[in-house]
Amino acid sequence: MRDILEEREQTGAFSWTLCMLPTNDLAQHARIPLDEYSQQIVKACFLNRRDPVAQWKSIFRKAAIIKKWLNGMDVKHYHIESEHIDLIVTPGEQRRWIGISGHNIPSFELFLSPDWRGTSGVYFADQPSYRSGNLVHQVRLTFKKGAAVSIDAESGGAFVQQQLSMDRGASRIGEFSLTDKRFSKIDRFMANTLFDENFGGQWGNCHIAMGSSYADTFDGDVQTLSGEKKTRLGFNTSALHWDLVNTEKKRVTAHLADGRHTTIYENGCFTY
Repeated sequence: MRDILEEREQTGAFSWTLCMLPTNDLAQHARIPLDEYSQQIVKACFLNRRDPVAQWKSIFRKAAIIKKWLNGMDVKHYHIESEHIDLIVTPGEQRRWIGISGHNIPSFELFLSPDWRGTSGVYFADQPSYRSGNLVHQVRLTFKKGAAVSIDAESGGAFVQQQLSMDRGASRIGEFSLTDKRFSKIDRFMANTLFDENFGGQWGNCHIAMGSSYADTFDGDVQTLSGEKKTRLGFNTSALHWDLVNTEKKRVTAHLADGRHTTIYENGCFTY
């Protein structure tokens, strides 16, 4: 079903709309009062600004400049470092950074779907996550040769194990994402993935998604991205797509094909 939906979305035959309504249950899951939960939505969507649309257009323009900068690099791999993360992510061939397109509001993340085969090291999600009614907290994943070989969590560990074994691709990453704190005003856990994956706070966030990749991060005509070509380029396939978020202070370094390296993200901001 995911493959069918993705194919139809790529051809423009399918679209969707979701709307966020603050409720007592959501606020309770996020462990904040309902009025504070509602204000997070107002801030996140710039509804407290005189001209929210102008604010979104400004962020869209700034993001376009950053994406052009990122996509102009010939990157061999990215190295993500924080107190609890030491992870290598390999973008692979024919990839591009995308994001802040208007498909999701709010959305401040820039992301790509890497070549899953080049993932190695340790990733840690300090932000809680709700999935299918299950709360997990402090998930730690160790990757070797592209797959998570060690899975641990402070709470909900059995559920994490179950999810990451649902199919062959569930233990591999399908997305790597960074959010600039200068864009996002979200500074609380919201128990809602769209808001949590766009957390700004003090240090911004990075997140990985376990499972399926995004075909539109292919730097070419998506219509030509067959299943065989996806496999060859290292685009991951799975029924799962689960965002796991880290909000720690971190540095992301791009190691370039010519042997140089440059910091692209530090202290919650892109360095461009």
